[in-house]
Amino acid sequence: MTRHARTVNELLEPLRADQALCAFNVENFDTLKPAMRAAADLECPLIVAYTVPAAQYLGYGLAAELVESLAAHYGVRYALHLDHCEYADEIRQAVPAGFTSANYLDEGAIEPGSYLPIAQALRAEFKDRASLEFVLGTLGHIDHGPDDDHAHHHGEASRAVSLEEVADFAAACEPDIIGFECGSLHGMRERSQGLDLELVAGVAQSTGLPIVLHGSSGVRGDDLLAGLDAGIRKVNIETAIRAVYMDTVRATASGSGDGARKPRYLTKATDAALHATYTDFLTSYTLRKG
Repeated sequence: MTRHARTVNELLEPLRADQALCAFNVENFDTLKPAMRAAADLECPLIVAYTVPAAQYLGYGLAAELVESLAAHYGVRYALHLDHCEYADEIRQAVPAGFTSANYLDEGAIEPGSYLPIAQALRAEFKDRASLEFVLGTLGHIDHGPDDDHAHHHGEASRAVSLEEVADFAAACEPDIIGFECGSLHGMRERSQGLDLELVAGVAQSTGLPIVLHGSSGVRGDDLLAGLDAGIRKVNIETAIRAVYMDTVRATASGSGDGARKPRYLTKATDAALHATYTDFLTSYTLRKG
């Protein structure tokens, strides 16, 4: 199958400096399809993201083919992203299979002092083939139990980084996108976190790089929009999507209607709920309306 996935850099080019791409972490067809429909309805680009466990469960090649097929059907411009890579070989398997974006981050699996040289090697290897983002510091995680893809990091505190540390890394590695600990937390189900907007603006100004925000589901709406104004150009969204999907599944399956007896009615319910969720994110962050 011919690949039509774009790199994140290509999708960012036509956007204004205060607009950000939404990277939606999907896990199955039922979380993917409404994202494509919402993007098509809004004529808006998006990033389809899989965590490493989700992509490996489906298979890198099959995941790429599934996303490509739906994007072609709906006429959507998209990038295909592999999220939370801690091993370089994960990226080396995914990009030839059709992934056009990946992040590489250190949450304990990388030997001390090895992050920069591995990042430099990956950058050289995949230049012009995929957008690579590198994440400095360690983002904290909220403990939600063993069903979370990041369960092995639960309870860890964040490790902050300085503007100088990020700028030095950017100069040494020349990433496509840069990420760093700036106040968000993975797994937040309430939007109560604030961002270090001064650090975000400082990194954007000193490096000229687009910034990725991890853990956006728990960030206050006003801070997130201010973060976009300061230089955030990619917003990763997973927990909010998972919560809508699972809450809809539980409510529909526990009732007495058709959704409790037939999978297709359950899928209709999750499709409608997620379409509204994706539409809201794309409208707020990529189109910057409302």
